[in-house]
Amino acid sequence: MSSFGLDGKVALVTGGGAGIGRATAWALCRAGAAVAITEVAAKAGAARAVVADLQRAGYRAMDLTLDVRSTMTIASAVGLVCRQFGRLDILVNNAGAQLLKSALELEEEEYDDVMAINLKGAFFCAQAAALEMREHGGGTIVNIASQHGVVGNINRAPYCASKGGLINLTRALAVEWAPLGIRVNAVSPTFVVTEYNRSLLAQAPFADEIANGIPLGAAATPEDVADAVVYLASPAARMVTGHNLMIDGGWTAR
Repeated sequence: MSSFGLDGKVALVTGGGAGIGRATAWALCRAGAAVAITEVAAKAGAARAVVADLQRAGYRAMDLTLDVRSTMTIASAVGLVCRQFGRLDILVNNAGAQLLKSALELEEEEYDDVMAINLKGAFFCAQAAALEMREHGGGTIVNIASQHGVVGNINRAPYCASKGGLINLTRALAVEWAPLGIRVNAVSPTFVVTEYNRSLLAQAPFADEIANGIPLGAAATPEDVADAVVYLASPAARMVTGHNLMIDGGWTAR
């Protein structure tokens, strides 16, 4: 199982204070990596708490405040990680925004905000990371996309558009950066149960969507997604790039 190990690697996880981001930070640390996590200022306390728990468990971890909509600050955040840990090998673009609203009622600012976080911010994080990775012979980027980047759904127009764009951005960057030794992949989860949506997912219409849409009959856990990220970041996936790995319980297989 050594090919799944990440000993000596340094990872950056955006939006790492809860849910998929937190589970991914833990999974990467358990695989041997040092991990930096980011959160927006309003959630900085959650990021600090995750890092404190990781450090108490004996792992190397740090937190940073970062809003990926502020693209001018992304390069400096990546620089802080490199100064602390000496390099950057893995980026997990996890920071994301969801908006449930009729396409007929969407405001321009609402649409722009979802796109700025889910797509534009992910690109500029990837760009800043790749500039560092090429100095050390390569690295790997994993974008957290969604099953809604592959199929449509009601009341999710900007989310579907941004995640579909992120999946094809993954392919474009994988082709362009392969000569630099940088692999770029995506994972696309179905509905994921977190502390923020547990009660919501148990209610209609989400419960009905899960029951009717997921052949395996259950929503995913953050750990389901985190394990896929570790695989794609590891040497076990050395020949995998430009791929979108569905973590959807069969949703898109219908």
